[in-house]
Amino acid sequence: MKEASGITLTNEGVPFTVVDKPGWQLKDLHQRDDVTNINEMTTGIKPARLIKGLDSPLTVKLTRLKDGSVLGMQCTHACMDGDSFYTMAYKWGQICRNQEIGKPVLDQSRFPVPGELAKEEAEKAARESGWVNVSLLSFAKLLPHYIFGTLKMRSRGFHIPSDLIERLKQEIAGETGIRCSANVALSALITKECFNLYNHAEDTTCSQVTVINCRERLPGVPSTFVGNASTTITTTAFKAGASMAEIAVMIDQTLDPVSQKPSARLQELFAINLNVMKHRLPYAPFDVPAMHAKRPTVAYINNFSKLPIYDLDFGSGKPQFVIPHDLSD
Repeated sequence: MKEASGITLTNEGVPFTVVDKPGWQLKDLHQRDDVTNINEMTTGIKPARLIKGLDSPLTVKLTRLKDGSVLGMQCTHACMDGDSFYTMAYKWGQICRNQEIGKPVLDQSRFPVPGELAKEEAEKAARESGWVNVSLLSFAKLLPHYIFGTLKMRSRGFHIPSDLIERLKQEIAGETGIRCSANVALSALITKECFNLYNHAEDTTCSQVTVINCRERLPGVPSTFVGNASTTITTTAFKAGASMAEIAVMIDQTLDPVSQKPSARLQELFAINLNVMKHRLPYAPFDVPAMHAKRPTVAYINNFSKLPIYDLDFGSGKPQFVIPHDLSD
């Protein structure tokens, strides 16, 4: 960490720990919760030491079991988003198999620099784009969730077969006439079921947030860019009583303009984002407290389905299972 303001490559290496646990088998890991596995199978990063430049922002731990191995990696989000993280791991496997890899783009200046807005203009642009004023009081209300660990709770992973995804797409097409992507279909299903779980009244105002990969959609940011190149986009408000197909249409219409390569709409949102941060305005692109409420009305979806998570191969085959990423920072 350089002057607590950014991260620079020093080539001093990262902690790489090898641990032998010959009494453990892979099946033992399936019987434990993910958080326990993460804590024991990775080397934690201490934010205070990281900020002071004392610790590396990346750690690697290899645990050798009786019938296999576990690769545990942690990287601070200040360095990389999910795309960069999993791409790095995948290319590491390619190198181990003596394959050529595309050269990663590390130049952070490749991001376009939008025009600077006056504080009043930035605030107006944020409001007009649906950004939410988030007060310190609203964040204070989230403290119990942090203190009691509610925000660290997670369910076990579950599998949605491809034929069900296709059925969802057909159902949405039959009701709305649009042929949506698997991402939109799954997002609509998860959003609808999430709000059903909390028994919201049909006229409850809700919204859905999608994490967007900016690579190739912002000028100068190639697919091989390493760093943080993601942002969020929020649907306009809809009622909890909306059907899954109606929610799918809302999500599809929201994502269409920012999915273009390049995307003028994404450039507008990126400019608002930077100007809001520059002026330290108390605005967020979605209602953060409403997402973390006891009965949330915001569904936040980060889709990693196109990333090579299960394609890693260091020369001895692909992984039997992967613990879902933990975005605690």
